[in-house]
Amino acid sequence: MMEWTYTYTESGTQYESYDLTEPGIVPAEYVRSKTDLDNGNPYIEALPVPRDAEEIHRAYQKPLTGYRYEEQKALSRYDKLSAIAALRKIRFELPFHRVLEEDFYMALLVSYRSRRMLLTPGNDVAITSRDIETGVNGLLYGESGAASNAGFTLLGYSGCGKSASLEILLSHYPQVIAHTIGDGTIQFTQIVYLVVVCPANSNFSALYISIGAEIDRALGNIRPTYEKMIRRARTLGDKAAAVCRLIEVFGIGAIIFDEIQLLDFAGQKESTFESLLTIVNQTKVALISVGTRDAYSKMFPNLRTSRRTGVLINANSYCADKRYFASMVTELFRYQWTDTFIKPDAALIRALYDATRGIIDQLISIYMYMQIDYIRADEDDKPDINAAYVQKIADTYFPGIQGLLQNLEEPDADASLTKLISEAKAGMTAVLDKERQEAAKRDIMEAAGSRSEADREAIRDNAIQNIRNTIRVTKEVYNESRIEKAVDHVMGLKRNFDLDEEAVTAKAYDWLKKNKSDKRRTPAKKPVMDAVHLDMRSSLLDGMDSLLPGDDI
Repeated sequence: MMEWTYTYTESGTQYESYDLTEPGIVPAEYVRSKTDLDNGNPYIEALPVPRDAEEIHRAYQKPLTGYRYEEQKALSRYDKLSAIAALRKIRFELPFHRVLEEDFYMALLVSYRSRRMLLTPGNDVAITSRDIETGVNGLLYGESGAASNAGFTLLGYSGCGKSASLEILLSHYPQVIAHTIGDGTIQFTQIVYLVVVCPANSNFSALYISIGAEIDRALGNIRPTYEKMIRRARTLGDKAAAVCRLIEVFGIGAIIFDEIQLLDFAGQKESTFESLLTIVNQTKVALISVGTRDAYSKMFPNLRTSRRTGVLINANSYCADKRYFASMVTELFRYQWTDTFIKPDAALIRALYDATRGIIDQLISIYMYMQIDYIRADEDDKPDINAAYVQKIADTYFPGIQGLLQNLEEPDADASLTKLISEAKAGMTAVLDKERQEAAKRDIMEAAGSRSEADREAIRDNAIQNIRNTIRVTKEVYNESRIEKAVDHVMGLKRNFDLDEEAVTAKAYDWLKKNKSDKRRTPAKKPVMDAVHLDMRSSLLDGMDSLLPGDDI
C-alpha cells in the first residue's frame, strides 16, 4: 500500500449521522487502526469499528415499541388483530450474533490486507455511478501469495434468524464509500459488501448476472449497466472474468450469497462451488454463504472445499438450549391480547418447545396463531391457554410439522419445513384479512349508533329536499349533485352520526354556502345578430359548402 496522507476522525462511529439501512454512497471518514499492519490502508481505516457487546444487544434485541397491556386489552377486535401482526417485528439477541459481528469484520480485514492498490493518475478507469459516467484512479488487486480463506459460512434451520440477523449486521456498515485523498487527484469507490439472494433453481450464469445487478443497485444505477455487462459475456468463464474485474475496480470487500441452497450445483467444474472459490483466490474478496443445512453437502462435496471457505457458524445451535428457549417465551408473553394476563408455566413452555424445536420464527408464528384464535373465539367460550391449547394450534395450523421437527437432520428436511411454514404464514395473512374485515363491519355498524339504516336514508332524503326548498326561496342556484355531496359530507363525519334531520339540513346548507366553487352560474345571453351580420354569416357558410373534401380553406 503506497504512502499517502488523509485526515483521521476520533469518533468510533464515523458514519453515525447517516442512515446506513438506506442505499447511498457516503464520503470516506477514517479512524486510525489500532493495528500497525493496517495503518495507511484506507480501505480498512474507512470501516466503522465493530459493535461492542452492549451495542450488539441494543441492535439485535427489538421489542414492540409503546406496548401497554391494559391499553391493548381495551382495543376493539379489529385493532387487536391489526396489532398482532406487529409481532413479526420483534427481534431477539441470539448467541450467534456476536460471532457473526466479529467474523464479518475479520473477513473484511483479511480481504483488504491481502490486496494491493494500483494507482492510475491521469489515466482514469471509467465507471458508472448514479447513471453518470465518471472515473476512478485505482484498482485493487489480490496478492497471489496471500491466503484466500477470507469469509465464513452461516448455516441453520429455516426460520432460525439468519437473514434477519444479516440485515441488522449490515446496518452498521456503509455499503459504498467514496474516497477522495490528498489534493483530490486520487479518487476511488469502495463497495464494502454485496448481498446476492440466490435465484431459485438457477445456475451460476444467473448468479453472476445477479452480482452485476447488485453492483448497479449499490451504485444507484437505474439503468442496468453492470448487469448488462455480465449478461453480454458469452461463456460462463467470461462472466466469471467480468465479475473479477468489477471486484477489482470497486474494491468489493465481501460478497454475501443468501439462500445458497437454492442454487443448482449440478454440472461441470465451472458451475460448482469451486468456481466461486477460484474468484476468491484471484481477487481475495471475502466469500460469505448463508443458507439452510441442506446446502452443506451441495456446497462442500469434500473437506478441502469446506476448509477454503473459512469458519462455519451454526446459526441454530441455540435451538437445543431449553433454558434459553424459556427466556424467549417469557419475553414473547409480554405481548398479549387476552382478557387476563397469562404467565407461561413449565408445561406451556414444554409444549411450545415441542411445537417449534426452539426455532424463533416458528415460535412467533405459533404464538401469533394462539392470539388470533383466542380473539376469534366467542366471548363466552374463550379457550384456556395451556399446553393442550398449544398442541391444538399446532395441529390445526401447522399439520405435519411435528414429524418434520423431529427429523430436521434428514436430507431435504429444511425445504419441507420452509414450505410448510410459508403456507402457514400465507394462511395467517388470509385469516387476519378476513377477521379484520369482519371486525371492521361490526365496528361500522356499532359506530352508526342505534338509528337504523332506513332512518339514516330518510334523514338524507329529507335533508336534500329541505335544501331544495330553501334555495327556491333564496333564488340561489346549486347543482343537484353538489347538494347531495354536502349532505353526504356532513353525515359522513363521525361527530355527526347522531344528528337529526334539522341539524343535518342546517350543517349541509352552511357547507354549501362556504364552498361556492361549484355554484352554478347563469349562462350569458348570446348576442343578437343584426341583418348585416346575418347576411355575412350566410355567405360564409355557402362558401364552405362548395369546398370539396380535402380542399384547404
